[in-house]
Amino acid sequence: MYHSIATSARPRFARFVVRPAEFAAQMDLLAAAGYKPIAARDLARQSPDGDLPARPVVLTFDDAFADFESAVMPILQKHGFPATIYVPTGYAGRTASWLRDCGEEKRPILSWRALRDIASAGIEVASHSHTHPQLDRIGIPLVMDEVQRSRNMLEDNLGIPIEGFAYPFGYWNRSVRSCVSAAGYSYACAVGELPVSATADPLTLPRVTVVGGAGVDGFARSLTRCSTPPARLSSQMKQLAWRAIRRHIHSVGGDAQPIQDQNEAACDWPESERQASPPASEQRSSRIAAQADNHLREAGTSRHASDWL
Repeated sequence: MYHSIATSARPRFARFVVRPAEFAAQMDLLAAAGYKPIAARDLARQSPDGDLPARPVVLTFDDAFADFESAVMPILQKHGFPATIYVPTGYAGRTASWLRDCGEEKRPILSWRALRDIASAGIEVASHSHTHPQLDRIGIPLVMDEVQRSRNMLEDNLGIPIEGFAYPFGYWNRSVRSCVSAAGYSYACAVGELPVSATADPLTLPRVTVVGGAGVDGFARSLTRCSTPPARLSSQMKQLAWRAIRRHIHSVGGDAQPIQDQNEAACDWPESERQASPPASEQRSSRIAAQADNHLREAGTSRHASDWL
């Protein structure tokens, strides 16, 4: 999992920025070692005994930073590598204002024109929510609007079906997962810092973060990680522990902001307004709420979407 491929970053965001030369060397390693990149949707479509290429690897890019077009696409095209990019649709053609706490609120996001060009070039474009909130810290009606609105906007603007979703910050819980399923996504990516195993849940697929400064050697080590039962248990325990800690600290970065449409300028909203559901069709939200309730019951919980209001 990558984020930005660029030459500069603020200190608090530096680990998520890989330099173009470093990224190029990592892609050269994949080609030389015989790895076969595939799109995330192609991995998700495979059954456990499906026919994947030898040495498959999935290259994903969260946040749809504008440097994907200028720095990433030429290198992917050089090798003929596919990839998947996850878009926070409320910020298309704007800047990453959810990163204001990192000092990166001016980092530009791909425009709809650029996203159409990228999709036409064979890159999978998928959803990363609408306003990049921490989905496990907002109410179910907001979660439903975030996941459904993003998918609708991508399909309307790109004219293609959208199959995939990536949880902002990698944060999810059972209720959030159920909303993603109810919205019609066939797969979703979390983080987990693990490779995908044959038994992985298609709606919480783990990924490994490629951090800035890892170089070729660090990247090579990430390719050899194993998804063993102890490793999966450790990942789950870390997720639960961090979720408990986050209940007691200020929610940073991606608090949901009611962006009216893709042409509205980004702005900071008062805390009282951040908890209000963004404008959306009440009929659509009610339909999705009913679907989410069904998925929650199937998941083994008695809670209803209305319990989170």
